[in-house]
Amino acid sequence: QRTIGGLFYLLCDEVGTMDWVVALQQLVELMNEVAAKAGKRISTLIHRQLQNWTAGLPSYIKVYLPISSCES
Repeated sequence: QRTIGGLFYLLCDEVGTMDWVVALQQLVELMNEVAAKAGKRISTLIHRQLQNWTAGLPSYIKVYLPISSCES
């Protein structure tokens, strides 16, 4: 009744088939796109938060992310 004609189930099916690596890569790419369009202060904040989040991830996950270890 609350799923607007099965829209919820269609979304669940799509998300269920999405690979977690692809999902993480898309999330990081989206954050980088937002940072590129934001002002300098917001961009710096986004990059810092992304770096802090990435630093806390296990190394087996970090290898899949499109983040260079040379970024500052």
